[in-house]
Amino acid sequence: MTSKNYAIKISLVYFVFGVIWIFFSDTIVGFLSLNRDSTILFSVIKGWIFVSLSAFLIYIIANRYIHKLAHTNQVQQGILQSIPDLILRIDCNGNFLDYNKPTNLDSYVPPNQFLGKNIMDIFTQELALQVLEHIKQAICSGTIQFMEYQLPQNNQVHYFEARFVKNGDFEAMAIVRDITYKKQIEQRLELLSIRDSLTEVYNRTYFEEQILKSGKQNGNVGIIVCDVDGLKLINDTLGHFSGDELLKAAAKILSSCISSPDIIARIGGDEFAILVSNPEIQKMDKLSKAIKIAIEKYNDTNRNFPLSLSSGWAIGHEDINSLFIEADNNMYREKMHKGLSARSAIVHAMIQALEARDYIAEGHAERLESIVTNFAQKIQLSDPMLADLKLLAKFHDTGKVGVPDNILFKPGKLTPDEISVMRRHCDIGFRIAKSVPDLAPIADWILKHQEWWNGNGYPLNLAGEEIPLACRILALADAFDAMTNDRPYRKALSYQEAIDEIRKCAGTQFDPVLTETFIAMLTNSTKITQ
Repeated sequence: MTSKNYAIKISLVYFVFGVIWIFFSDTIVGFLSLNRDSTILFSVIKGWIFVSLSAFLIYIIANRYIHKLAHTNQVQQGILQSIPDLILRIDCNGNFLDYNKPTNLDSYVPPNQFLGKNIMDIFTQELALQVLEHIKQAICSGTIQFMEYQLPQNNQVHYFEARFVKNGDFEAMAIVRDITYKKQIEQRLELLSIRDSLTEVYNRTYFEEQILKSGKQNGNVGIIVCDVDGLKLINDTLGHFSGDELLKAAAKILSSCISSPDIIARIGGDEFAILVSNPEIQKMDKLSKAIKIAIEKYNDTNRNFPLSLSSGWAIGHEDINSLFIEADNNMYREKMHKGLSARSAIVHAMIQALEARDYIAEGHAERLESIVTNFAQKIQLSDPMLADLKLLAKFHDTGKVGVPDNILFKPGKLTPDEISVMRRHCDIGFRIAKSVPDLAPIADWILKHQEWWNGNGYPLNLAGEEIPLACRILALADAFDAMTNDRPYRKALSYQEAIDEIRKCAGTQFDPVLTETFIAMLTNSTKITQ
């Protein structure tokens, strides 16, 4: 019940009680037929009784109201103290009158900097004037006024939301809340909606919006479309992590070549696009050359995995699709010109990286070439077959570029999971070889070079003559060279020990017929380089 209602209630009780008292007391006086002195005395007593009883009734009602008001105030204080918002009483002139004490008060300006001071003493003039205007609007209109502002705090920018509520004719209540976390979430969500999560450049949706906006403002629109060459090959052979790193490098290089208001976006899996402001042919050519120079500089310091980009550009005021199609066509034309050379460069870089990593196998390929050449001559292979066999000897382990160092160079026994990873090198090598014309003829051999005569090899579990002849020859040469050279986990076997071990594996790991010929060659030949 409001204070006004309580006042009305007390007045009504007093009025009703007075009317009833006067009526009954006068009736009693008339009934008693008292003399004048007695009547006066009775009237005095009656008046005192009325005053006492009415005072008692008013006391009961007022006391009940006071207790209820005290309870209400206690509840309100509890609520005010428990909420994290800062609540201030401010008059219409901007003077701070009172405040609550929230649990996170330390995150705000201390109260001793508020009380007794004017808002002009606390905030900048611009912010103070905005607050005063909202206070006056709240007092005059009686409606809640809202505003957001930001303040530097602990070397960071904090965001606040303030609500102003009328609190009497000349003051307002200001409820202030720290919304920094909310703003950070909103900014993060906005960033996610317009940015590519991997490369942190803009996404296609935002890019297309900017094209439309730019076209309306400037008429002509300039687009450069760039495609990362060989990304699928890298993803398939080295894994998506390596591909992602290449994409991030491409995004960084492209971003370094542009300046505001030009923007860059990732518009597809391996495609980027640049929106060029005030496009002119000379400007587009200059930017394309700058990108090529930046890539060359990157490749000078990243020889293991060189970056190759094909690009094309277009200028126009047509619809987005037409512009993209023209730029795409120009980009694919460039890609066709250098497609094979770009893939070859990537593959050769992979092989060089493997050779640099695999110090254990240093000289292994050269020794294998020597062994298979002698053996091919022994069994009278054709020259074309020998040429391909030499390639196989050199590149059969190319797929190991996709095997982590901790597995490839582990000195002890591999776990089942590690064996599974190691065995992937055949498939990886196959994919690499298929992508390069020079190695494509031996891609199938690279896939099958770990097969065993008895079918216990991998990855296809081929047996007997299902295994290509070149793979059966390589298996013998590879095993012999591995056994007669030191490894981290063992010393090299003697020449004779290696021959005996190969003989034991005839019919299981090795072709038994080829094994006898191979052993005979080793026994009689002095040409093998150990």
